Amino acid sequence: MPTRQERRRQERLAKKKLGYRQWADGKGKDKEYEMHIDLLQPWSVPVFKTILPPEILQTMTEISDQVIADKETKSHGEYLAGQIDTELLVEHNILEQTGVMGFFLGAVRQFVIMCKCQMMPDKIDAIKREEWYSQMLTMWIISQQPGEYNPMHIHTQCQISTVMYLKVPKLLPSRKEHRPHDDGSILFTNSASRDVDFSVSHIVIPPQVGDFYIFGAQQQHAVYPYRCAEGQKETERRSISFNAIFQSKTDHDRGKQANIPQAGVAPGDSRPS
Repeated sequence: MPTRQERRRQERLAKKKLGYRQWADGKGKDKEYEMHIDLLQPWSVPVFKTILPPEILQTMTEISDQVIADKETKSHGEYLAGQIDTELLVEHNILEQTGVMGFFLGAVRQFVIMCKCQMMPDKIDAIKREEWYSQMLTMWIISQQPGEYNPMHIHTQCQISTVMYLKVPKLLPSRKEHRPHDDGSILFTNSASRDVDFSVSHIVIPPQVGDFYIFGAQQQHAVYPYRCAEGQKETERRSISFNAIFQSKTDHDRGKQANIPQAGVAPGDSRPS
């Protein structure tokens, strides 16, 4: 007959084995682990979303009011895909005079750094140490009305595109309950990934005043038309977009051009070269 000491030893071993079985079956006692996680995603360009600071939102609304009211404002519609009557150019000097140019160039640089870190996760420290130059090209206002829309398109002769929302009217509800957010929304689409469990080919985002998006110029996007109630006074969906390019100081110092035809970025320069 085993001694008391031997029996206790056998009981401890049995409990230990039981613990292993429970752990293997996922039935063991919950245990928390503190772990660092990196999501490696080098094969896609994200859409950067933020919200304009109230001061920037107010300034851009005032700038757009001024540009729309000015009868001498140049139309930019001939260069755009939108089936929209009012698409107006915003001159850089007004952005510099009001002090908002630096905000937008800084936001573009942040987008570049985030994308480069995602693109090359083994070089994050070097990317953050690098100095990045950004340059705004063209900025324009889109004063959209019911029934107008922007077909699927990309932006050319640039590397980065943006959109910010200044005014959003009250829309009539969707005719289809299972698609409540289509009208007046922006659609981003890309079929690069074939994984239907962990990716989708498109995303529809309803506009909200103050929302600001930055994305790669080759990112396909569109804007759906919308409807307002008959006799409604405020029907304008107003947004502002601009295109930009960027370059690292290292590449600039080597004389290497930005990755688009006939584009170069000079340090501190905010105007097209």
